[in-house]
Amino acid sequence: MITLLAALLAVLPSSAHAGPSTRWENIGPNGAGGYLAFAGSVAYVLPGAGQQVFRSGDRGRTWRQGRLFPEMRGAAVAADPSRPDSVLVAGYEGGGGAGAVLRSVDGGLSFSVALRTPSEVQDVAFGAAGVSYAASAEGVYRGVGGLGWSLLPGSPASAEDVQVVGSDLVVAAGGVVHVLRSGKWSAFSVPADKITSRGDVVVARKFSGGVHLSVDRGASWRAVTGPWTSSWILYGGITANGWVQVQTLDGHFISTDLGATWKRTDAVSRVDVYTEIGSFPDMPDWQWVYGSGGVYGTADHEHFKRVGVPGAHVLSLAVSGKSLVAGTMQGSYRTDLPVASQEWDFDGSAPAAIGNRIGALAARDGVLLRGRNGYRGSQDTIFVERSLDSGRSWVTTAEMPGNTRSLVFDPVVPGRVYLGAYLINAFYVSLDGGLSFVQRVHSPLRGIKTIAADPSGIWLADAGGLYRSVDAGVSLKLVLPGRMNSVLVDPRDSRHVVAVGQNSVFVSFDGASFAEVPGVSAEQLSAVAIAPDGTLFLGSISFEGSSKGVLRSSDGGRSWKVFGGPDLERGVEALLVSSDGRNLYAGTVSGSVHRRSLG
Repeated sequence: MITLLAALLAVLPSSAHAGPSTRWENIGPNGAGGYLAFAGSVAYVLPGAGQQVFRSGDRGRTWRQGRLFPEMRGAAVAADPSRPDSVLVAGYEGGGGAGAVLRSVDGGLSFSVALRTPSEVQDVAFGAAGVSYAASAEGVYRGVGGLGWSLLPGSPASAEDVQVVGSDLVVAAGGVVHVLRSGKWSAFSVPADKITSRGDVVVARKFSGGVHLSVDRGASWRAVTGPWTSSWILYGGITANGWVQVQTLDGHFISTDLGATWKRTDAVSRVDVYTEIGSFPDMPDWQWVYGSGGVYGTADHEHFKRVGVPGAHVLSLAVSGKSLVAGTMQGSYRTDLPVASQEWDFDGSAPAAIGNRIGALAARDGVLLRGRNGYRGSQDTIFVERSLDSGRSWVTTAEMPGNTRSLVFDPVVPGRVYLGAYLINAFYVSLDGGLSFVQRVHSPLRGIKTIAADPSGIWLADAGGLYRSVDAGVSLKLVLPGRMNSVLVDPRDSRHVVAVGQNSVFVSFDGASFAEVPGVSAEQLSAVAIAPDGTLFLGSISFEGSSKGVLRSSDGGRSWKVFGGPDLERGVEALLVSSDGRNLYAGTVSGSVHRRSLG
């Protein structure tokens, strides 16, 4: 089975040095997971609280990212077994309260509102002949093909989960099980917030209420017991191949005989807690699970293969040796250049703290540094980590208060490293290559987004303005007021400096005076990068819809034109041009890394 997984998930390599292109290619990493749905050979993934659906028509080999649905945030996804391109998404609008069901007939590429409800819709499901169901606080809604919705008479309030079991309906509502059979509702004192089924077997799970099992479609129930002592049920259910699975604080357990005997697996140590599980109808033994590091395929819950999806939120990018490294909200991913697969190596290790966001990366002379944003107790903390093998392994070298989005090596002084910080009025300087840092406190600082270094000093793009220091940060001079999101120094001429504000760009050709290019974008501007020939690239982020993605300037920043299309959706957090100038890499918001050939 593991060999089969490897064959199914192999991705054909793409051309490393294609000519100039107008097409952006999603190259991974597969760093996201979420709610799962299967129909035929098609798989769907909806990231938790996400606003777009990922679709794979080749069993997870490649993925297509759907368009944003700004109407709401998703809480569940379902696909019609008889019409694989018919998809429903349940969720909530705004900050909560009202809910909706969205419907797609093009395989999750685009959605329209099919049902609006006074409360959040927590689950959706398909039954026979395209009959659809939605669970909400008002009860259970019924539709046909995702249209013509109405409340089922007598359906229980506070419905959380709905499962079609043959001709019956089993619902978790109000903390217990309700069954609709032959037009009549029955309630059972069986704790439940999640329902799964296979044939006539139904499993009900509740976080603090244990696991219960029925072999007669919910007519009678018994408690499931096993070799665990914890009463907190992190996951519980029956899979397509008939295995009952239970995950507690004591570990992950499998029973192939409906709970008579149990086997402990290594799933918790390998992929953490399960949130979702499912499989293709014709491959019940190959199960997909969603853990903290993404979606994985497994045949035994001992060996796992990541299967998607390329929906990571990428905060930083760096090249170290022959490796491309992406810092994401989950950790960092590494792949060999040229990138040939959406699947990258993932280092899921983290220090003893909450938080795993890699906000900054820097590489020089075989040393790769990353800034991890987390929490130590109740304090925001930056963990600086060092790798000498291009991101394959890491060692924590320092920690200090704050968060970071910027790490940079001094181009002249060996061992000097600058670390930007926000949430505090300071930044940090290292004189030993990142092994230790000294704090530079400056009361005007409001939060540093980017630090750029040149042979004469450093530039700080801060929420309060653009600052200059020529003494390694001991003193600062305000050069431009107003929020600054990024700053770049041309490596060919340090007098050429580009500072990026919210919607404007400021350009200097003498390293002292700046001219503003106003109204570059109505969207928020983010990262800036430069190619070896001097061409500039600028990222943008949209919080309301489709982003312009990337803009380009061929005149040093005096004017800009759109270079990225709607395939980048909400926008770009990080930009990197390959050292040979052939490729531009864009780290996107919830879309992993996109590549475009520059020739």
